[in-house]
This record gives sequence, structure tokens and C-alpha cells, in this order.
Amino acid sequence: MIIDKTVADVERQEHRSIFWVLKHLRYKNSHGEYYNYKEDYLGYFPDEESKEKSLDILSSAQIDSINNVTDIVYIADNYGVYESDFLDVDNNISPKIYGGLTQKDLDLLVYSIASGKLVFAEFNSMGAPTSKYLRSEFENLFDIKWSGWISRYFDEMDTVINEEIPEWLISNYNKQHDEDWNFQGAGQIFVSEFGQIEVFKVGVDITVKVPKVISPLASQSTYGLPKEANYPYWFEILRIDRSYEVISYFDLGPTQRGVEKLKALGLPRYFPASITRKVGDARIYYFTGDFADNPVSMETATFYGVPTLSKLANEKDDYSNRTSFFWNYYLPLMTKALSKQK
Repeated sequence: MIIDKTVADVERQEHRSIFWVLKHLRYKNSHGEYYNYKEDYLGYFPDEESKEKSLDILSSAQIDSINNVTDIVYIADNYGVYESDFLDVDNNISPKIYGGLTQKDLDLLVYSIASGKLVFAEFNSMGAPTSKYLRSEFENLFDIKWSGWISRYFDEMDTVINEEIPEWLISNYNKQHDEDWNFQGAGQIFVSEFGQIEVFKVGVDITVKVPKVISPLASQSTYGLPKEANYPYWFEILRIDRSYEVISYFDLGPTQRGVEKLKALGLPRYFPASITRKVGDARIYYFTGDFADNPVSMETATFYGVPTLSKLANEKDDYSNRTSFFWNYYLPLMTKALSKQK
């Protein structure tokens, strides 16, 4: 069961790589067919007349029945879709069309964990626009706590050069700080749930050019992961229970000034990237980045040698190539996680 509420176009990039992995590993449905990334999920369907397919219309008994025939649950993205995804909305705040974790989603997770299933969740499973109450329930279920901060790398903060920097980010920064946004070069942006914006400059506050996902030796051996992988996209900063195994963590290489700035924000030196733990017979994985968001082609999923060839063709240090992260990090991690379930 895959839930993705952030499907603004027919490409379905937020969850397509999950289906690639399932197809490559020969997972099939009860009819002996490969799962279809265009149909076999719950969430938003932009190209269909009935655009929303969710658990919300079902009773608790019906959700329990779904759980009984489900082995794996993956919350890919709950951010949702907004008017600006389909219309040219000329402002910083766009009305929500659909999105957010619901009580019925949470019910499925409760049933799944209680019945020993394999459960995945990642960035924005519990963030906005999910209510604070349901976020708290999600945190209690998973034994994690969101710090309230998310972060992203930009290789160029000069707005004349880089048009991808959101206008809301710049305007909020200008309102909060004595100096206007006048940055140049690379940097890491931190955004709090209350709108606070902080900027860490590469070469001043942090030393690494691109955020690194670091995997200790044990994780390299168990999951076939590289020692480090570049990840320049959004991730959230969590506090986790001691029962979790940290598969990988984020390292920004902060300078002493950077460490002090992090401390002032109530943030640690390192941030969890991938974590896992057993809960009874269930196994939980949580990824703090948007790890399933990869533009992979489904056409290659059935070819056995594709991962090896693609690793060679997609250099792991090329942070501008999003599929590089898929081949070098996400695919081996998911392959091992799913193999434990079979």
C-alpha cells in the first residue's frame, strides 16, 4: 500500500521509484501482475475524473481488512497538491486542493505495525498541512519527534543567477533580518515551521560543498551503501528514540561558527537521514529526505544488470543528477529492506 498525496502531474515522480524497485525485485499483485505506478496507490490522480482515492471514506473494519491483505505500507508524500500546481497563482500562499495525513491513514499505520508489517515513511509524512494533533499521534506511534525545522541546499543563492529560490523564502528572510537577502555562492537554508529563515554559507558556516549522507561501516556492509552520498534536496530534522538504528546521517561539516549557529537554533551537529527499528514483529524505516522522489524510467525496471550499469553511468558525486542518488543509495537500501520481508 503506497500513499502519495503530492501528485501534481502524470509523471508521478514522488513515488515512481518505489514501483521501479518493486518491479525490479519481481514483486507482483494477487493477479500475478506487476504493480502499476499510475494506478496502484492512494492519493491524488490529476488525470482522472475522480481525483482523490483515500482511506477516509472507509470504516475502521474496512481499513483492518485492507491491512490483512497488505504486507508493506509506504507513506511517500503527504504534502499534497495546491492551486499553484495547476494555475499561475501570483502570490506566495496557494490554497490547498488536497493533502495532509488523516486519521484513517494513521489507523492503517497502527494496524500495520500491530500486525507485524513492513512500514516505510519519509519526508513530509507528518509535516504541513497535517494537523498538529495528527502529527503528534504519528510521532508517538513512530517514537520520533520533528524539531520543527527543514533544510535544503542551494548551489547558488544569488537570485539573479538562481531562479529556483522561492520568493516566500526571500521575503520572509528580509522581514526577519536586519540585512536583506544579498547572498552569493552556495549555502544551506533552514526553515522552521513558524517561518523562521536562517542561512548557512558554504565556506563560512559549513565546509562541505553539498550535504553528505554518511553511512557507517556497519550500514555499508549490511545495506550495500556508499560511505557518503550527496543529497542537495529538502530534508527534515528529527529527534529519535534510542531504540532506532541510524543507518545513515546528514553531515554539513559545520565550522565552529556553524556549530554555534546550530546550537542557537536548538539543533545538533548531525541529523538522522535513514533510521530503522523493530516493533514486535513489525519493521519500521523512516527517511528524513524526499528519497523516493526520483525521475527513473520504468522501462528499465525488468533488466537485471541495470543497477550495475547505472551506477557506473551515474557518478555518485554528481549532485546535479537526481537519479545518481537513486542508483547509489536509495536502490541498495530499499533492496535490502525489502529482502528482509520476503
